[in-house]
Amino acid sequence: MATDLEKAVNALLRKKPLYDIYWKYYDGEQPIVYSSKKLKDVFNDIDARFTENWCAVVVDAVLERLHINTVMAGENNAMGNDLVALWRDTGLEEDAYAIHECALVTGEAFVVVWPDETSPDAQMQAYFNDSRMVHVEYDPDNPRRKLFGAKWWEDGEGHVRLTLYYPERLEYYRTRDRVVDKDNGAIFGAKSFVPFAPDGESDVVENPLGRVPIFHFRTNRRQPKSELVNVVEPQDAINKLLADMMVAAEFGAFKQRWVITNSDISDLKNIPNEIWEIPSAGPGDEPTKLGEFSETDIGLYMNAISKLSADIGVITRTPRHYFYLQQGDPSGEALIAMEAPLNKKVRQRQMIFQSTWRNVLAFMAEVSGRAVPASAIEVIYERAETVQPLTQAQIRQTNKTAGVPLATQLRHEGWTDDEIGKMQADYVREQQLETSWASAALNTNEIESRIRNRTATNGNGATVN
Repeated sequence: MATDLEKAVNALLRKKPLYDIYWKYYDGEQPIVYSSKKLKDVFNDIDARFTENWCAVVVDAVLERLHINTVMAGENNAMGNDLVALWRDTGLEEDAYAIHECALVTGEAFVVVWPDETSPDAQMQAYFNDSRMVHVEYDPDNPRRKLFGAKWWEDGEGHVRLTLYYPERLEYYRTRDRVVDKDNGAIFGAKSFVPFAPDGESDVVENPLGRVPIFHFRTNRRQPKSELVNVVEPQDAINKLLADMMVAAEFGAFKQRWVITNSDISDLKNIPNEIWEIPSAGPGDEPTKLGEFSETDIGLYMNAISKLSADIGVITRTPRHYFYLQQGDPSGEALIAMEAPLNKKVRQRQMIFQSTWRNVLAFMAEVSGRAVPASAIEVIYERAETVQPLTQAQIRQTNKTAGVPLATQLRHEGWTDDEIGKMQADYVREQQLETSWASAALNTNEIESRIRNRTATNGNGATVN
């Protein structure tokens, strides 16, 4: 039976090559898997590489809709203020983007919570960890219970260090030898690790937090699933077509003339407005012939690329207008309909990420002495939908007519209670100002009316004051 160390190392080694591929495709570092030799032959050993990176579009279409506005603790303002302070002071507010990005690209991301041993009061810190560095092992009987977590990294001395996090203890390991090339995961396995005591400590220490302090963001509970899992192969095909199109543009985008003759044609120039004078063939010679090869239709490649990009959109629920501009601006209702599949996917991601965010914040609050139940924590994401201002105003008016309070609508749109409270205070203040202005105007009119009434003309034309 495999030890926990072997399970952790094998899991980390197993996923790293695949996650490396996903990151490279997302960053645009995509190999030309079909025609790299052809490109090198055509471009005379120049390292030419042509890619049209739709992987980034697929990921970013979801990522840009995963912005967290704020965190709250229900109606408890004091708890809410504590959560906001933790959210900002620990840097999670800034790390949220990287966490969501990693989870979308590789299917998972991790946050480690641990006391800052360099600070005098050992304040809690939470930080994002790349999914290639961390693994969490779950109980097969209860897949929500963490048995242990593992994190490895390369230290400054060329070794790879690994920590196993259990609820009651931490175990430290390090590779026996320096790792020359850590990117090549095959060069070491679990047997290369030995217990390690950092800075004079023991290789096994007590876990002061009493829990596995690693939090696992996953796009799918069954198994981590990258947004790119069904995109890599169509992306390869697109890059192949793009490379072929560039080769065709180099050699076949223009008509090519040919001549069959025994005459010297070295002085002929293929330039505009040039008239070629070619003598006819002499007696017994093969007749002089001229012709041309038609140009390559580049549009065939472009149509094929467009078809494949549309397929990527269908597979990943990414709207067509994310790939190519369309004629005319869609109406608000049309935009809602076009983006409905994407919005449903985004809301599913928000829901599954919210659960982990609540656990992170509840754990941090607890170990910081400010306990907040996870069930009371709200993580407020921006609305997934793209709604035009006019359409949004019409929706609000319709809902208000149906009896839905404006505050409730704004809360569903992602407004925080603090923002709603400020809006209501501004509204009350505005009403008071309007009342004051109306009262002042009424008083002015009344004074002017009294003056007019007091000023009258008698029968002789005399003015009575």
